[in-house]
Amino acid sequence: SRFSSGAGGARASCRRAMDRAKKKFANALDGLRSLGNRNEMSIDVEERLQPEHCVLRTVVRHGFPDEARCLAYDPVQRLIAIGTGRGAVRVLGEAGVDYQMVHPTDHAVYKLLFCVNEGALVTACANDMVHLWNFRQKHPEILHSLQMSKEAITAMHLAYGGRWLLLGTEKGNVYFVAISTFQLSTYVINWNKAIDIACRVHPGSVRQISTCPTDHNKIGIVFEKGVVALWDMPTKTAERLPMDPPVKCLSWHYNGQSLMTGNVDGSICIYNAKKWSEVFQKSTPHGTGTCRPIHQVDWRHASEADQFLVFSGGMPSDDNLPIPAITVLRGSKSATVMEMEQPIVTFITLNSVPQENMPQQPHGIAVLLKNSFMLIDLLAPQYPTIDCPHSLDIHESPVTTVVYYSDCPSDLMGALTLVGCKQRKKGMSERNWPINGGVGRDCATGHQELVLTGHKDGSIRFWAASGEDLQILYRLKAASHFERLEETDALKDVSHAIKSIELCLDSRLLLVTGVSGQVTLFRFVKQEGVNVIAVVSIPVLSPPPPPATASTSSGYGGSSMEEKPREMRRQAKLLSESSRRQSSETSDEGDERIVPFKIRGGAVKRPPGYQPELSCLVPWRSSSAVDPVTATALNSAFGVMAIGTGSGLALVDITQCALIYAWSSAELYGSDPTPAVQLGSLSMGDCSPIEMPSSSYRASLDAADEVGEDVAVSLPPTSPKWAPEPGALAAPHLGTPPTVPEEGTVGQRPPGRSHSVKGSSGIMRRLTNKGHSIARSFSLHVKENDGKRNATGGGPPTAGSSGVGSTTNSVMNGSPSTSCASLERTGRAIGEASTSAEGVTSLSFMHTFTKRGDKSSQASLWVGTSNGACIALNLLLPPDRITCSVVVSPSGTVIRARGACIAALWMDAAFCVIEPPYEKYRETNAQASPDRSCTNKVITKESLSPTYAAQQEAVSADELAQVVVLISEWEVRVVALPSFALLFVHKCAEIPFVKARATHVRGHPCLMTLTAAGQIAVFSLPSLRPLHTSQLLPRSIEIDDPACQRMSLSEHGLGIYMASPSELEKYTVCAELADQASESMGELFVPMEVADPNGGANGASGGGAGSFLKGIFSGTGGTPRGAGPADLDAILVDKPGPSGAGGAVSMRTVGRTIPGPARLDRAAAGGVSAGQAAAMALQNLNERGDKLNATVDATENLKNSAQTMATRSAKLVEKMEKKKWYNF
Repeated sequence: SRFSSGAGGARASCRRAMDRAKKKFANALDGLRSLGNRNEMSIDVEERLQPEHCVLRTVVRHGFPDEARCLAYDPVQRLIAIGTGRGAVRVLGEAGVDYQMVHPTDHAVYKLLFCVNEGALVTACANDMVHLWNFRQKHPEILHSLQMSKEAITAMHLAYGGRWLLLGTEKGNVYFVAISTFQLSTYVINWNKAIDIACRVHPGSVRQISTCPTDHNKIGIVFEKGVVALWDMPTKTAERLPMDPPVKCLSWHYNGQSLMTGNVDGSICIYNAKKWSEVFQKSTPHGTGTCRPIHQVDWRHASEADQFLVFSGGMPSDDNLPIPAITVLRGSKSATVMEMEQPIVTFITLNSVPQENMPQQPHGIAVLLKNSFMLIDLLAPQYPTIDCPHSLDIHESPVTTVVYYSDCPSDLMGALTLVGCKQRKKGMSERNWPINGGVGRDCATGHQELVLTGHKDGSIRFWAASGEDLQILYRLKAASHFERLEETDALKDVSHAIKSIELCLDSRLLLVTGVSGQVTLFRFVKQEGVNVIAVVSIPVLSPPPPPATASTSSGYGGSSMEEKPREMRRQAKLLSESSRRQSSETSDEGDERIVPFKIRGGAVKRPPGYQPELSCLVPWRSSSAVDPVTATALNSAFGVMAIGTGSGLALVDITQCALIYAWSSAELYGSDPTPAVQLGSLSMGDCSPIEMPSSSYRASLDAADEVGEDVAVSLPPTSPKWAPEPGALAAPHLGTPPTVPEEGTVGQRPPGRSHSVKGSSGIMRRLTNKGHSIARSFSLHVKENDGKRNATGGGPPTAGSSGVGSTTNSVMNGSPSTSCASLERTGRAIGEASTSAEGVTSLSFMHTFTKRGDKSSQASLWVGTSNGACIALNLLLPPDRITCSVVVSPSGTVIRARGACIAALWMDAAFCVIEPPYEKYRETNAQASPDRSCTNKVITKESLSPTYAAQQEAVSADELAQVVVLISEWEVRVVALPSFALLFVHKCAEIPFVKARATHVRGHPCLMTLTAAGQIAVFSLPSLRPLHTSQLLPRSIEIDDPACQRMSLSEHGLGIYMASPSELEKYTVCAELADQASESMGELFVPMEVADPNGGANGASGGGAGSFLKGIFSGTGGTPRGAGPADLDAILVDKPGPSGAGGAVSMRTVGRTIPGPARLDRAAAGGVSAGQAAAMALQNLNERGDKLNATVDATENLKNSAQTMATRSAKLVEKMEKKKWYNF
């Protein structure tokens, strides 16, 4: 027996070597023959889409600004601005008012100031540049910039109505900048003149600058080391506060006679103008113990007797844990401490009155945290937070995937809104959002847009993105039904994070995939209900390890399995049915199926919305190696979902909640159909366990493994390799219970077919046990049954009419295979040679042609692999989906491409983009449709689709009934169906594709792709003519980069991606849509009048005499406003004369004024060259000469006319004198 075993192994090795040699010879022969007979078709197509129709432009950005650094508020315009560490400023107002202003460089913005009610914003960046922004128009622009060359800016202040910007530097000096011209004044407050002469150390950088509310000539300066100086502008003298304790911040009383300081020791001191050198009052709000410093303090008044004291910090330091908190003291009442979950960056008190010299009437506190923004209502008891209409909490849990639908049905949006309105946060203030400035955007697209974000905590959020705004609709806890096993607590890869989301907009089915191999199908239910989740276990698809020493202790043998069945839903590790041979195939970890979760069983009451219906668990390769889910697909019309992993493919029947079939990557190249099996005859209430193969059958498999050669084993039709998929009975939403025959029958294999079992690769078919039907709402058990099964019964529906089992059609490089029989005989060799590390990368359902010469289309699944193979599988859908299962028939068609397959899309004979069939949404208790439509959905309007050229004859339907576009990493192929002739091809020279989707620009079909360089490339369809390429991402990415999961391409040339960990950005490649979005933008600045504290209205409407912007645009200064600005102008404006000129020259070395792009554009528009000026002067001179000559001529004519008139007048006088005056 040993000799025979050795001889058998040698024969098997020789046979495999011969098969590989035949394969190489067949491929070489195919290549030689294809040189002279390539299967190509030449057509001429007229496409209306032109390159000028495409442009990449950002539409809007949503979310919390990444790396927020500073905050500013305009109490008149009711706008708030947030500066970021990436050189951008986000301005927020009412819902829909969300603008981003980007600086020329990406240096951090760490200081912000509004020119209140002027439509201007001042920003200070980390490169020591100060910019003046004008946002009076739809597109904000920079008017002026000031580059500081010697000193870095550390503080900035602009008084209400003031015309001079105060800049504090790291060297302790204070400079003055005229807002109208952005020129530095020669007046400088030097640090050595501001501090006490007795102080012999440098006070440090300027930390804060604040002017007196009633006298702008008095300036309070806080230095880094706790020194406070009160500088008097006219006299150039300073008064100083005591240095004990050191001061961190200060705030003025509105009457200007007192100020409050926050100190390093957590205390608060009040000083009076009568004697600044002594503390008038001191208190420690959080006890007498050691407290942390107070970083910021704000002293506000609702009335003269009602004061608000708001400060951050000052908490006790006994616990040695920094607690970020905001403390509010109102009058004599107790302190209210609001602890924050994140570090506090800064806060601003929102005032109803913009003037600083009167009670400000605060109504809220805007708090900027490290990764969040919140608004506290000071008018409500307990100070609750106000619900923000802006989507600033997208990143509350890190976003792991994004899906974008730019044309969502309105009924789905309404249904999500209805179920999501009950999920509103509790404990929020009932007050409306007070920062309601600006005019909101109009909807540029006119479509209902839906965005789904998957998060790390396993939740999914549904957002309405219509109207250029992002509003939360519904939250789904997609991981609530999973429970982590104790055995996996130490594993780092176990996570509830969402990896991919598939939503069928028509049937409302939702397929969610997790990073740890968990897949769940959700069904939308409008009412609250009780359901139980059906569980389908996926077999181990990865190839088994090399044979090890034999052992009879493992496997399914023994009586313990019979006596003690285990529940599949709750087991931590299952013995792997995909490697049911004896321990000759087991690894060091044993023949075990490793899953990191268990599903909470039992009936659970669930709220309306998306409810879990079916769950699948993909086993891991080992306790430290996840078999990742690389692709998923869902089709409601076929009732099938596909799960692709790095090792193979599994198909699940969502109607029966059963596993249809499972392949390893090598088996995908086979040509054997799955047996069609009728379901058993158990009642709804029965729950029969699944029977495992008999001992004799297992022994035959083990013997085949020990021999190590190809052995034709006739598999018993009732013996699945993996049998947790017995086919559940109809769920309540499927209507009436199914009628099943009394005695179950199983399908028998066609004559002459047998499975090839290899001990080295473990290639075996995983069949579905259809001998028993198990209700969806019941548990699923696994146990051993040594009894004999009835192998007789009705044969399966043959697939001969569909060409199942026919020769393989391999379309490689655009040419048909001429050695199909050889490829079919060596299918396993191909699998071994090319699929050792092959995984599924794309899945697409479609009703199409799968074989050359097909007369009619049929349901199919196209599987793309990482090795560039696109494999077509036929789906034979039975009329009765309750009692009959789907049969999967390999078509034999394999289309090869360069690189991993990314996507596949189809067009019909009129070159209209089509999508697979779908099933309309129906209520849970609605009757199921007797027949499901299998008509593809046409997306493109036929009037806008490409047409044949005038000289091109129409191609017959036998050759071109459909067009499939296959996108891989390195090329795009357009193939005609059913002739499988290559129409067009586009090959990438250097940069591969990582993502692709069919879309429409101006209604015309095109292909939108993302390249590895972070570029968006647009191609026409079907000719693949390049239309546009622009940079979208700042870095390069790979096909498996997480950035690809956080990006989604959609219809109408729209797309969305995570521009930062907390921001979503929507863009378009359609020039027409970009123009519409630009025109539909709202307004940030709205002219408003401010009430004069002395009565009447102040002309601060943005266009009055007091507006400095009016002076900027007209070239003259405006009328000074505020308390004492005339005195400041007299002090700060440079005096003419030699000294003034010298001072101006010296200030140019400190800072240099740079005109903004707007000013440069105006100068370029109005500027002319010297030659042009000379030509214009000469032309004017000639014109002047001509005019002078015309004047001389006119004068001469007038002279002649005057002389003629004088002669005539003289003659008339003479005549009248000689006339007789008497008549007698």
